[in-house]
Amino acid sequence: MTRLKLYKSEKLCSKIEIDKLYKQGNSIIAYPLRAVWLAVDAGEGAHPVPARFLISIPKKRIRHAVQRVLLRRRTRESYRLNRHLLQPAASGAGKTVLIGFNWLATDEKDYATIDRCMRSLLEKIATNLNDRQQL
Repeated sequence: MTRLKLYKSEKLCSKIEIDKLYKQGNSIIAYPLRAVWLAVDAGEGAHPVPARFLISIPKKRIRHAVQRVLLRRRTRESYRLNRHLLQPAASGAGKTVLIGFNWLATDEKDYATIDRCMRSLLEKIATNLNDRQQL
């Protein structure tokens, strides 16, 4: 049985790494989410995990804090359950993937929609990692 717990080491908190992610990262969109991702050497980060992420739900798009918290929870849960799609590609390449998930919609979406988009984003990132590894 695989461990599905989400650890603190998997969350992207470093200001330096966040700035690097948004300056040098690649972007993929699966509405209502946009993922900005960057593959760095596994030894370069402070924690040896296959992927580290952050979630951003802007106040400009979702005005009520209750809705922002709900969407953040749904997005985190979807990532937690689907991160296995990304792990073989990242560990095979010896990389840690930094991912920033940004909310694009102006309204609340149900969990099924968020989950479908999350799976799509993680699969696209994994295929891009595999393509770069083969070069």
